[in-house]
Amino acid sequence: MRILHSNDFFLSDLHAFCLFMLNNQQVEEVHGHEFDELVIVVAGSGFHIINDCVQFIYQGDFFYVTFNDTHSYLSTNKLSVINLLIRRERNFHYLVNIDKLLGYLKAGSDCSSMTFHCLTSEEIARIVALTLAINARNDDGYDDLYFSATENAVLTIIDLLCQSTLRKTSRNQYEHSGRKYLIHALRHHYLQPINWNEICEESGMTRRTMFRFIKEVTGYTPVKFQQIFRLLKAQELLRTTDKTIGEVAIGCGFANAARLAESYKRQFFYPPSQERHIQR
Repeated sequence: MRILHSNDFFLSDLHAFCLFMLNNQQVEEVHGHEFDELVIVVAGSGFHIINDCVQFIYQGDFFYVTFNDTHSYLSTNKLSVINLLIRRERNFHYLVNIDKLLGYLKAGSDCSSMTFHCLTSEEIARIVALTLAINARNDDGYDDLYFSATENAVLTIIDLLCQSTLRKTSRNQYEHSGRKYLIHALRHHYLQPINWNEICEESGMTRRTMFRFIKEVTGYTPVKFQQIFRLLKAQELLRTTDKTIGEVAIGCGFANAARLAESYKRQFFYPPSQERHIQR
């Protein structure tokens, strides 16, 4: 497994943080790193797998990855992210209690909770502007004024994320209309047969508009997206539980173990019976 090293990212030994934007995050194999990482989804979508737990991520999502975690990206579709890297062994120059806020964000990023806090378009735009402002500074000396300005911007970004976790209007509580509701439905109902007519009625979209939106967001047709999500969830369960292949198949929406095995081998190029052996 590849490990990302601090010296390849941080500008100097004086920096406790590094901030940059990737406008087209490609598929990334499983990796770890020597630092903590805050990831903010600016645009697009994809699957993020952290410690074998799969999540569908979308514009406005954010999550925290520690140096103890492993993660990867799959099936990305025009995914743009901002990465805020933090070296916990180094102190900020002016931010004293930053660990409390980072711990708050880490607790809110628990994969098992399936709670998605959503940044507004205005908040995303502000975070992008702050990121560009930090990276536009060319103070090679990295003096006190440099760190007072850049750390203030970093604190503002972290504060925006913390305030978002406090809002009661998370993605699990969207109104039953529009595209936000549709994204919510895709996240939470992929394991069951989806009544597309009912989803159309609830979201206020025509079937054609809804299918076009799903293809635009995910890069897949609704049926293909649901199948990939089910297979990734099956892979997660095979890696993290002792459930039989039959139990995993039924729990992930497949008729039986044979149907799962057929689709699994087509997607991953090996049968589910080998998953635990490969993982070990």
